[in-house]
Amino acid sequence: MTSPVEPASEPEPAPPEPAPVDPPLSEVAPAPTDVAPGDLPIPQPPVPAARSTSQAPVQPPAPPPTKPAPNDQQSADWHARVLGRLNAVKAYPASARARRQQGVTMIRLVIDRGGKVLDVGLERSSGFALLDREALALPGRAMPLPAPPDNVPGQRIELVVPVEFYF
Repeated sequence: MTSPVEPASEPEPAPPEPAPVDPPLSEVAPAPTDVAPGDLPIPQPPVPAARSTSQAPVQPPAPPPTKPAPNDQQSADWHARVLGRLNAVKAYPASARARRQQGVTMIRLVIDRGGKVLDVGLERSSGFALLDREALALPGRAMPLPAPPDNVPGQRIELVVPVEFYF
């Protein structure tokens, strides 16, 4: 009788080694817990390398805007009241509306301390005569304009204001 011959066994291949695993992000850089979204730094675009050796010195960043001083705030409030008064009596010319004309006319006003309009001029056209004419007529209908505060100097005050015409 012959004994069954067992085939020669081949050695089992070694299992493949696992690929290295990056550590979790929480282990690499812990996320700040008390930082508000507005406090995060804003990424800046890369600055190109200088090609010249004679460059102007780098200026430090401008300081953040500050709250206006009380006198500046009074002046800003007065300007807003003047614009509000002009807008309250503004009429969009019907023929300009029908032609779909839109734009901003800049007018120069000269007023006295009592708010009386002494002079009106066109500083910059909207590009449409109908809108410009309405903007120039507007201060006459809005008189008297709000009187300037005491911190605005002079007996005649000059203002340049926008008159907007949009649908």
